[in-house]
Amino acid sequence: MPETMPFTPLEEMTHHLDETFQPWNMQGEIESTGTVDIERLEAATATAMEYHPLASARRRPSTLTDTRYEWILPDDPEPLDVIEVDSDEVPLEEVRNRIYGERFDLTEEAPVRICIYRGGGLDGGDRVLQSTSHVAGDGLGTLRYSQAVWEAYKGNDPMRDPVTLQESRSFLQDIGVNRIADAVEGIDSLARRARESITRPTGLARDGGRDVDGWGYTRLDLSQELTTRLVRDRPDGISVNDVLLSALHLAMADWNDRHGKVTGRLSVMMPVNLRPQEWFHQVMAMYSMFESVRSGRGDRRDAADLLEHVAWQTTRIKERDRAAALYKALAMLPDEIPIGLRQELPELLRGPGMRLTDTIILTNLGNIPTYPSVGTDTEERPFFTPPSWEGTPVGLGVASLDGRVRIFGRYLRTQFDQDGADRFMSTYATHIEQLVERLAAMEEL
Repeated sequence: MPETMPFTPLEEMTHHLDETFQPWNMQGEIESTGTVDIERLEAATATAMEYHPLASARRRPSTLTDTRYEWILPDDPEPLDVIEVDSDEVPLEEVRNRIYGERFDLTEEAPVRICIYRGGGLDGGDRVLQSTSHVAGDGLGTLRYSQAVWEAYKGNDPMRDPVTLQESRSFLQDIGVNRIADAVEGIDSLARRARESITRPTGLARDGGRDVDGWGYTRLDLSQELTTRLVRDRPDGISVNDVLLSALHLAMADWNDRHGKVTGRLSVMMPVNLRPQEWFHQVMAMYSMFESVRSGRGDRRDAADLLEHVAWQTTRIKERDRAAALYKALAMLPDEIPIGLRQELPELLRGPGMRLTDTIILTNLGNIPTYPSVGTDTEERPFFTPPSWEGTPVGLGVASLDGRVRIFGRYLRTQFDQDGADRFMSTYATHIEQLVERLAAMEEL
């Protein structure tokens, strides 16, 4: 008999955002020199589901009077029906927008879809497009399922997580609202959010954007030499992510100045991984909390001051108790409130509620020792992005691979055209390099 499992508050919140605005889907892509065997890949998706049950889950149909959503986990998961598209017949952006831009009907389909774009990879190889509903998986969850699929595809046993899905969810109960102090902490977290959102963050100036639906895509690969300096030339207490965040704030302000847009407060959404250290990079699930890193005009006058301001924020954000406090705030909603009322909460983000949104999203997966590969002797190039939507129209994904930092972008076409997006990424690259130069000078003092 299939097992059922209630949604966590994080999954419910993300599901409501997905239903209210643009689809919240994660993009995980592989350009490969290899050619994929569809039948073998479909079998591998079912094998990977045995290791990562949420990849096969369905949402139990519900009514507006129900008080919770539930996952249904099949006993014998069926493999995914892999989509196959010829690169000579359909443009890449059209395929990408279909795979990543279509909302999952979680009552009817698994929260993962995979497409093979024939001949669209490296040197005539295939490109693999994997879309994962953010309800079922964050960036690390997307990567974990992909790793399992391609290990199974190559005939290997995927690595098992140290905890089962059920065990992994029990830790959320431990950080939920279990006592009066937890409730106070949750209320304080909501109050802090309200205080920090008195004014709406300045948006990013448009460049070439048109009134059309869909997304565009861009990427920035830092050189190995710049990556080495970025990792090496940092004062104590300043992380690589702090440098990337600070450079992004400077780039956004510079970009707006060049476009004649007055810039006040800027805000970058930075997902925070709630997983415990013992399985920090494992388990396919949605275990990321949304936090914001902000700067005002005064903070950006001096790069060193901005770095210190950003590092102070990220240090506080990454404290487990602080991230858990917002989760407790979500968990405070009484179970008796019907879904029909709770699903209206994202509507608060419209109008005045846009003050709670961010200028841009930056999701950093950190260092990835082994990225999924199609074969044992193939070459691969990755592409990964978080969702972008009308409230935050640009999403950047970061991963460190093969000794280089790689930055991937997905943006609404109302925001940029391709040239505009590439110019913004070039502006970002300039500020990363300038900040690294400044760091080197600070280290010499």
